[in-house]
Amino acid sequence: MNKADLLAKTKSELLKMAQRLGLRGVSTLRKEELADRIYQAQQRSNGKTAVQRTVVGTVAQRLADALKRRAIRKRTAAEEKLAAAASVRPQLARSSRRAAAQTPEPTRTAKSKGEMPEPPAKEAEPVSPPADELSAHKFDVAPARPSPKQVFVEEHLGELPEAYGTGRLFLTARDPHWLFAYWDLSWQQMADYRGQSSDGRLVLRVFEKNHANPVQEFTLSHDSRNWYIPVNKAATSYSAQLGFWKPHGHFYVISQSREATTPADAVSTDTSARFVTIPIDFSFGELLNIIRGHMKDGEALADALHRLQLAGFKFPFKVGLDLGPWSPEQAKELERLLGGDILRRIRMGSFEISEWLRRRLQEELSSGLFSAFSPAGASWSGKPAQGFWLAVNSELIVYGATEPNAKVTIDGKPVELRSDGTFSFHFSFPDGQFHLPIVAVASAQNDQRAVELAFERQTKAEGEVGEVKSPAHLKSPAVA
Repeated sequence: MNKADLLAKTKSELLKMAQRLGLRGVSTLRKEELADRIYQAQQRSNGKTAVQRTVVGTVAQRLADALKRRAIRKRTAAEEKLAAAASVRPQLARSSRRAAAQTPEPTRTAKSKGEMPEPPAKEAEPVSPPADELSAHKFDVAPARPSPKQVFVEEHLGELPEAYGTGRLFLTARDPHWLFAYWDLSWQQMADYRGQSSDGRLVLRVFEKNHANPVQEFTLSHDSRNWYIPVNKAATSYSAQLGFWKPHGHFYVISQSREATTPADAVSTDTSARFVTIPIDFSFGELLNIIRGHMKDGEALADALHRLQLAGFKFPFKVGLDLGPWSPEQAKELERLLGGDILRRIRMGSFEISEWLRRRLQEELSSGLFSAFSPAGASWSGKPAQGFWLAVNSELIVYGATEPNAKVTIDGKPVELRSDGTFSFHFSFPDGQFHLPIVAVASAQNDQRAVELAFERQTKAEGEVGEVKSPAHLKSPAVA
């Protein structure tokens, strides 16, 4: 393939050809340089192939000549041996006859009277193989030895240890109101420490930053290797200690963790959004080389791309969109959707909160109760034209977890389980008394668990209070 053919291809095709040829460090080259490298590599490859073919042909010819010379020598030696044997046979026959004439007959004794004397044994004549047989096997080659069979021997590396015994305590934040701690102690180390404690138990203590006394203290069970810790404050740094109480009342610290900071549980004050179009057919180095001369001091690559695209810089890709900052009405409506203090009080995991928020957004956006992302802001149905007003409603969320392959029903309705076995269900919650039976049945149909939740709502209003309409698809739980 010549250079013109290579230049007619795209850079992605050239990169694939370079990969097949084993070329390295070519992702940052321009298309012309990449085509030149590929052409040179192909020329080298073609030259090596021709040389290899010449060498193989020469070796094969030399081997054939050597085998031919060896066969000729063997045939000549065999013919000489046959001629020598033919000239020796008459001489051996004449010598045998003379020896037989000169040998006296054996004397007969009384013991051997009447017995015939045995004739003298004749000398065995050498027997040579016929010339046809030698010629038929002159090109035979000894069979090659079979190659040794490769036997795979599995190497047993052993099982991973349950603990390495470093004694370290680790602490991390799961979400704004949950911490997770785990410690690397072997069973023997834990048993030794429990033997030194006053009550035979290990203790996990949690400290808030800049506080001398622990905010929480947990007595651990014997088989505990980790612990989930609920905390009240978001955006706060915590640390933990693992230890035990000695008989004289002193707390012995086995290990202390580093600080872990819980994230905030409110909407971020940074409402800016940037959209940058990044081409996938350019490597990071190539993209950086394109805009390096346009970047400001300390400016990130994404920021530089965003600024240059807005300025109409002629990139080989489309210019991204800039949505601008959020309006105060949009930010206020999003905060209302998140529920304010309700998220601090609901003791559910981050996944359940995300699912609840996703459903809430879909329900309210589809029901047309508000238009938070329109320029006019929120618009509640039933809102009076003038004066002070209030509208209230409530909903009920039930969530839990079981085995992932079990079957769960809430109020007689089957509930779809997530991959980790968690589930949740959403009801409307009008005034009245309600009960919700929840049943979980094992996949083998040999075991089940059941629980019944009872609720009561009594609304007392002062003044004229309206009610926000619930989404139409939500059902009420069974009336008690």
